[in-house]
Amino acid sequence: MKLLYTLLALLLTFVASAQQNPQYSQYIFNSMAINPAYTGSKQVLNFNAFHRSQWASVEGAPTTSSLLVDGLVAKNRLGVGLDISRDKIGALTNLSAYANVAARVPLSEGATLSLGVAPGFIQRSMNGNELGIMDDPSIPTGNQTALQPDVKLGMYFNTSRFYAGVSASNLLQFSDNMALTTHRHYFFTSGYVFDLSSSLKFKPSVLVKEDFNAPANVDLNAFLLIKEILWLGSSYRTSMNLFNDNPATDARNRTAVALIGELHVNRSFRLGYAYDVMLNDFRGVSTHEISVGYYLFGKKDAPMLTPQYF
Repeated sequence: MKLLYTLLALLLTFVASAQQNPQYSQYIFNSMAINPAYTGSKQVLNFNAFHRSQWASVEGAPTTSSLLVDGLVAKNRLGVGLDISRDKIGALTNLSAYANVAARVPLSEGATLSLGVAPGFIQRSMNGNELGIMDDPSIPTGNQTALQPDVKLGMYFNTSRFYAGVSASNLLQFSDNMALTTHRHYFFTSGYVFDLSSSLKFKPSVLVKEDFNAPANVDLNAFLLIKEILWLGSSYRTSMNLFNDNPATDARNRTAVALIGELHVNRSFRLGYAYDVMLNDFRGVSTHEISVGYYLFGKKDAPMLTPQYF
């Protein structure tokens, strides 16, 4: 019963605020999902598809799917991309689409600073029939839809071994006719790749997600790259009050650990999987996430321009 109450509280918070952004454990393999300045950083035409089934055994729990495509134009000085996502929890569905553009400025050999913008829209739909409450006149029936513009901004710096980025989403704040509101979200990411041996590399990284309305989400990640083919690692996700004091929010409700892997099947094709487990009342309720990626080089013998560590 306690688990049920916890789930209902989380779902109601999720729906009432509507401030969620699509969440993935495998963002470390393509950060364009959280930072438009990352667009074009792979330096090839890059396709990524993600699907996340959160709390898989719970009816009405969140599911998220995304398709991301990006590449370079203008003599590799401009990254362009497309980011389409569908996020559903219970009766609420968010469909978003963004056109990403990133200007890439070489600072020195191997070091690049990118500035990105992603204008787009979010379509929110609420299907009152899926709520299962038919005798309450305050609960709408049928499907209600609201379409709102949005924009993301970001900055990204990387060398062949180090990266750091800051970004912001939901910059056009609004309330719609379904009494749903958005809040700006801010992201900071950084990581570094160390050589442990000729065939083994170690990549620690961090992601901080902040909206200044609740405790910040913090991801601590550690990965091994084996023979430039297989990524294996783990992510620890928790919450903490970094810039505000909100003792009423139980940060433990957002603490989880993820086991993540990505296999480079060949030069172009990649497969990824993540298994998340909550470290609270949701123990035993698992989350599954799969990803598929493809590099399109153009010329058959075209080399990778930089090591694909980020």
